[in-house]
Amino acid sequence: MESLEEKRKLINSVDNDLARLFERRMNLVKEIALLKGDSGSAVYNPARELAVIDNVIAAICDHSLDPYAVEFTKDLMEVSKKYQKDLICSNRQISHLKLEEWGLAGYQGAQGSYTEQAFAWIYGEKTKAKAYARLSDLFEAISNGELSCGVVPFENSSTGGVNAVTDMMRDYDLYIRAETEIRIEHCLLGIKGSMLRDIKYVYSHPQALGQCSGFFSENTQLTECSYQNTAFAARDVALWGRGENGAIASKRCAELYGLDIIRENIQDNSKNKTRFIVISADSTPLADATKTSILFTSNHTPGALYKMLEPFYENEINITRIESRPNPRRSFEYFFYLDFNGNTSDENIMKALEKARESCGYFRLLGSYKVM
Repeated sequence: MESLEEKRKLINSVDNDLARLFERRMNLVKEIALLKGDSGSAVYNPARELAVIDNVIAAICDHSLDPYAVEFTKDLMEVSKKYQKDLICSNRQISHLKLEEWGLAGYQGAQGSYTEQAFAWIYGEKTKAKAYARLSDLFEAISNGELSCGVVPFENSSTGGVNAVTDMMRDYDLYIRAETEIRIEHCLLGIKGSMLRDIKYVYSHPQALGQCSGFFSENTQLTECSYQNTAFAARDVALWGRGENGAIASKRCAELYGLDIIRENIQDNSKNKTRFIVISADSTPLADATKTSILFTSNHTPGALYKMLEPFYENEINITRIESRPNPRRSFEYFFYLDFNGNTSDENIMKALEKARESCGYFRLLGSYKVM
């Protein structure tokens, strides 16, 4: 019987093989990234990802390992997408979304915020944007034509939907034009020379505080203080200049506002990401759209929600998110938000939406858009 040490040597040998295969795969990913950068194709391709997973599962003999193989493959594809994005971003031929000649763009937050990072990824670092302190001001500016578009956070992988944005998408006649994901790496920031033992109050957006619950459980001396925005929190902690105050924000904020990074990567989930969307008054579906969102209410009859969702199953459409929010006009009734893969010009999507409308009290297409 082989010893533990002999087993470990065999694993090391397999790992060496995996390392060489990983390098080979990433070189192919690089070639694909350069092709996508030239053509403007989206990094994220949901149909391709499902095909990769199916291919891996088909190649495995021991199918008790299937769920682990799926997880492994998804992680590998996440790394591949990040590498592609980094390569495309550094390539001068990168195809960002273009503003119309007259167009102005904006985002909610401040310089150094994660939303600003998302904006730069979508439109390019050189594209000028107007920052709005309040989310409602940004929505108003787009609605009245002051801006042609804006970037807002929509959903976090750890804490779910951003309710304020979700509700405003219900209340304003605006549409989703694109989306992207940004990896969220929270840091505890303080004024120069401060240490963890000095901090008493930590300021940040409620979502950021919630994403670092484990850190606060381990440091019970800290008081969580809700703030409008992570970047505003960092900016104001720097302005106050008191060692008892800290902020949860990005490394970029530390550089911008002259703060020390006291602790890095304090978020609970190492794969923490936020989904950002581009909103606009333009409802025209994009020809290269790969994702669609709708808003609806179901009729108050038995099985109404089931009947509404059934056409998506019948037409083999992958629903990626469903969420309910209270209807402010009718007590204990709800709006539903649905995201799914596909373009409204696809035949199966058209069939599903036509059938689904029959079971809806209210229905609105929020957009058919590209994933960047």
